[in-house]
Amino acid sequence: MRIETFLKTLACVSIATAYPNFKDILPNGNGVPHPCKANYVWHGVGHTNPLGGGSRNQFGLDFKAAGTSWTSELCRKDSDGDGRTNGEELGDPDCVWKQGDFPSRLTDITHPGVCTLSDGSVCDADKGWVDCQVEDGLKNCEVMKEPETLNETIRFPETAVPAEETTYSCMIFNLPSDQDYHLMAYEPYIDNEMVMHHILIYGCDPNEDPVPDEQLNTVTKCGMGAGGSCNKMIGLWAVGFPGYCIDGPMGFRFGKSGFKQAAIEFHWNNPQRVADWKDSSGVTLYYTPKLRANDAAIMQTGQSHIEIPPGQQSYTVVGKCHSECTRTLIQAPINIFWATNHMHYLGHEMNIQVYRDGVFYTELTNDAIYNYDSPVETKYSTAVQVLPGDEIVTTCKYKSLSRPKTTFFGDATSDEMCFGFMAFYPAANMPFSTCTAWKDISMCNLWITREHEECKWSDFMFVNVNETKRVKDEVMANCKPFGNCLSECKATLEVLFAEHPCMKGDVYELIRQMSLQLDNKEMQAFIVAADSCKAEMAADAYLQNLQNDNTNGSDRLGGISSVLLTLIVYIMKK
Repeated sequence: MRIETFLKTLACVSIATAYPNFKDILPNGNGVPHPCKANYVWHGVGHTNPLGGGSRNQFGLDFKAAGTSWTSELCRKDSDGDGRTNGEELGDPDCVWKQGDFPSRLTDITHPGVCTLSDGSVCDADKGWVDCQVEDGLKNCEVMKEPETLNETIRFPETAVPAEETTYSCMIFNLPSDQDYHLMAYEPYIDNEMVMHHILIYGCDPNEDPVPDEQLNTVTKCGMGAGGSCNKMIGLWAVGFPGYCIDGPMGFRFGKSGFKQAAIEFHWNNPQRVADWKDSSGVTLYYTPKLRANDAAIMQTGQSHIEIPPGQQSYTVVGKCHSECTRTLIQAPINIFWATNHMHYLGHEMNIQVYRDGVFYTELTNDAIYNYDSPVETKYSTAVQVLPGDEIVTTCKYKSLSRPKTTFFGDATSDEMCFGFMAFYPAANMPFSTCTAWKDISMCNLWITREHEECKWSDFMFVNVNETKRVKDEVMANCKPFGNCLSECKATLEVLFAEHPCMKGDVYELIRQMSLQLDNKEMQAFIVAADSCKAEMAADAYLQNLQNDNTNGSDRLGGISSVLLTLIVYIMKK
């Protein structure tokens, strides 16, 4: 048992059990922002502690006096004395909201228990108990005190932050390469806390051509993940983390026989789309020539297909790193010494579990009460060994009571994620360390074996020869993109959807999505052509099922006449 994780979890549970149901009976109760810490949420709205529990603020006292209910009187009261009613601050200015409904306003929410001025600053009366300091920097990291330890701060040059909700920007830089070093610690240097969401550090493959000098230390827009050969994660920071310090027989190798270049990735979060913000944040790296016994790496698990319906008390998403994947990816036992969970603001519970031979073996993380603003690091005094053939299951639970629309997987904090990050050693035992899923498809099958259930997806998407060419040519010859469903197209697709492994179910859906993400124009044209008959074929299948049920004595047709049934199918096809 990891004692530090147990104590943190116990503390979180004891605090959180005081208020989680109360948040649900307040309009926008799950999304009240901290008045002076950008990108933080005040979870215990009625308490002086942002996490909840303990003494109440004035709104909490008024809420208790109202019978812990959202009443018209409580709504019209100005608990914090800043000139705005509680209803105005929580998005229910007309005091008509009822539990289960969506408030009339979901944006520009302010704290009803903290007095704030028109410029957003906290009133003098509340400054004594509202903590506006963002904790940064590591404390009690022994390796930083060793005489051999060196440090270097890598920062973006001052860069204009785009007036967009979410921006990913990357910069590649040289690492010291006169000898070998181990990266042992890093801490953030946050220049503009109003926009900084997270920072990732990637090592660039030393076997690939290095980035030319003229392209180094230049900020460019990038997607989630630095891309190219810079794809080995060696560090991460997110809101709430002070940094990271390794205390053990391992480190992230760079230098003469390791990474010689690295990429730093920023995620700027600017939901108000402020046009004049700039940022020059970065990280300070602490490294040593006093090499440890093992090289470390970071593994990623989770689920990259997320569709959370609105208004859900709890919605579960699962991502599996299947046993056949770990047999391929893990070449010999690995030892996990650190782990953390990552979701966004809808996330409320998350864990990562290991199964061995189909039986539960151990738990790597367990955030019974997940808090995006206060991520929990699980550090193991004794590393947890994971073997080839083990199954790693990542489970994420979300609460979407505050959302009127479906929430999807994505980069922005208004989107959602479900990822686990685990540091392990030795790095050589798992050269490819990403084992995420898309629905129930393990991505290792796509990127390592290039195959899923006999679908050689890489050939299907990128190689236009032999069987792949035959299929594509047949569809393009018989189907009309953006047109009506032709009879010859339907006949072709009925065979392909039934027989070809790349045209079935989730595999086909994933290929469709990847053709968009990778901007593969040829595949996009193929998908549009193949989809021209999809609705009609689905309607035909539905009709056939109804007719089969009727033949078998089922009353699902309910006496529908053939004329009416034909009309229903016609409407479905339209």
